[in-house]
Amino acid sequence: MTQDEILDALEEWREKLLEAIEGLSDEQLQQPGVTGEWSVKDILFHLSMWEAELVRLLWQAAQGDRPTSMHFTQVDVDQTNAAWTQRGQDRSLEQVFADLEAVRRQTVRRVMAFSDQDLADPQRYPWLDGRPLWEWIASDSFEHEREHAAEILAWRKVE
Repeated sequence: MTQDEILDALEEWREKLLEAIEGLSDEQLQQPGVTGEWSVKDILFHLSMWEAELVRLLWQAAQGDRPTSMHFTQVDVDQTNAAWTQRGQDRSLEQVFADLEAVRRQTVRRVMAFSDQDLADPQRYPWLDGRPLWEWIASDSFEHEREHAAEILAWRKVE
């Protein structure tokens, strides 16, 4: 994917995520059970946290450093998600939405720092084991939003 394609996908899937939650009351946004025990608020905080890890990865890659984000540590993803969910409990809906917006601005800034070649060359970053950088970006941003938007829409149909 090119930089423009990534930026378009970031915008498109953020709009679709927001459309998936459009019209929900504050109570509905905080109601558990959307996916597992998570509420929409929990999902949004989860998305923000993983995208923040992506921002760190992109910043470190741009500096020529091997990333130290969660992607490259021996963490248990389920435990990390559970810890983050617990941490997000004290955040207000307004804070969660602000986090979501702020981290996306950072993602866009970081993506814009890379050339199309940097994004697409599977050999550019040896620590990616032959995968192009754009795949990591997609995985922790717009593809992640697509996955959770589908879960929210499915929950709304039964709701």
